[in-house]
Amino acid sequence: MSASDAERKLRELSFLHEVAQLASSARDWDEMLRIVIGRTTDAMGAEVSSLYLLERSDGLLRLVATNGLNRGGIGRATLRVGEGIVGWVANARVPLAARDVRSEPRWKWVPEVDEKRFTSMLSVPVLARDEVIGVMNVQTVEQRDFGREEIDFLQTIANQVAGIIEKGRLQRESDRKLREVSALFEVSNVLTSTLDLDEVLSLVVDRLVRVYAGASGAILLLEEGDAVRERARSGELGKTAGAAAQRALAERRPIVAFDHIAVPLIANDRLLGAVVLQVPDYKEFLEEEVRFVGALANQAALAIDKASLYALERKTTESLRELERARSDFVAVVTHDLRTPLSVIRGHLEMLAERNGKTKLPISEATSQVERLDQLVDRILAGVRSDRPELSLRRTRFDLRATVSAALKEVAPMARRHKLSGPRAGQPVFVRGDRRRTAEVVAGLVHNATKYAPQGTRIAVKIERADDRAIVRVQDQGRGVPPNERSRIFEPYARGAGNDEVPGSGIGLFASRRVVEGQGGDIWVEDAPEGGAVFAFTLPLARATASAGLR
Repeated sequence: MSASDAERKLRELSFLHEVAQLASSARDWDEMLRIVIGRTTDAMGAEVSSLYLLERSDGLLRLVATNGLNRGGIGRATLRVGEGIVGWVANARVPLAARDVRSEPRWKWVPEVDEKRFTSMLSVPVLARDEVIGVMNVQTVEQRDFGREEIDFLQTIANQVAGIIEKGRLQRESDRKLREVSALFEVSNVLTSTLDLDEVLSLVVDRLVRVYAGASGAILLLEEGDAVRERARSGELGKTAGAAAQRALAERRPIVAFDHIAVPLIANDRLLGAVVLQVPDYKEFLEEEVRFVGALANQAALAIDKASLYALERKTTESLRELERARSDFVAVVTHDLRTPLSVIRGHLEMLAERNGKTKLPISEATSQVERLDQLVDRILAGVRSDRPELSLRRTRFDLRATVSAALKEVAPMARRHKLSGPRAGQPVFVRGDRRRTAEVVAGLVHNATKYAPQGTRIAVKIERADDRAIVRVQDQGRGVPPNERSRIFEPYARGAGNDEVPGSGIGLFASRRVVEGQGGDIWVEDAPEGGAVFAFTLPLARATASAGLR
């Protein structure tokens, strides 16, 4: 090796060492690339050094740094992969040396960048992880034959540049991901600590634009009548970004362009609005960046859904209070109005009883029924006056068989158009509960059967005794209750489908359920063996009751 060759080698090694040191210490990677490109010109003994980087989204090689060409072309001059010497090298992934570019068929003139005074050119691919990320060039004024050592030297520089670019990319990704995680963490914390929707939406937009330098963003919400209103914004948005937000709303999907993203806000399959982000001079959004914007959009959607649910809850609570006040007022008025005619009727009946003496007219029974109505009015008024009306029961040990028989005797006039039959005579069935309320349940179930069973059909009331409880069954020969209605038939104001012609408020079975369950029993409906419905309820047996089964 000659002295000149040794000196050249020493300069090359010194230059590579300098580049390695710059790569390990520099923080501004763009400035670092400009320095390396400038030093490469001297190290290669050329007049021009330039770097094109590949934009994968559209397959363009864009000029990002140069020393010797028109700097006005930086960021603007592009070549497609396969186009010109630069594009050919990117496609072939091998170096190419041209003694005179004017006689090279693969050469392409780039207006406002290339200069005709440059003759020879050497281009090498810039590879990172075995993928082409760009092309590095040197050019000379005088014609020159680039030897193998020069080609290898420029390729080594290009490899180091690839490392610089890769390190810079990893650093930027790391910084961006840290900002993304921080943004999601802050928004999550606020979301769990406040119901102020505007505060959460402003934070979402603020943390979104902080991730990208110079970015702007906004959140738009749908209102009544499909109107769209901006609820939070940071910076100024261009028309294209605004149009993307409208598309995201219309198509219910993310809209991703070269410098903006718009993502719909959806909660429980309900479209709430859209979030839009615009980053000036951005070339391409990565998949993970789109996912990050989507994650923040989900947080915003949760905040909106949470706020709307809270508002609905408050509105519903207030409506329920109004309904409760209206119910109390209505019942109070009705019961007050009932009291007067009941008092008059009772007075006339008492006068008739006094005048007739031992008359055969059943005035005593009529008076008894009026007294029951009077007690009912007292119970209703007591419930209305209470903030939390509860069921009042007087539990005693009583004979269920006798109570049912007496209840059927009282309701017999009401069921005179049906064939009403009671339980067979037999030993007493002692249960523990409220005797009067139990009689009301039996009367109510019989009354219910008379409304739904055709005239002339049988209504049978039976009593059974199980291990620890007695069972009362009221069986009719009506249309029955469909299985899909049985789970709700005992709810307040629930009525079966197709029963609009039958008078009733849908409260009777609910009232019966309250009385039965208040005594520790159960109530249900089942199919009758001969067709129709069987309404059954249970009551706990008193301890002294025998264990034999009865019908």
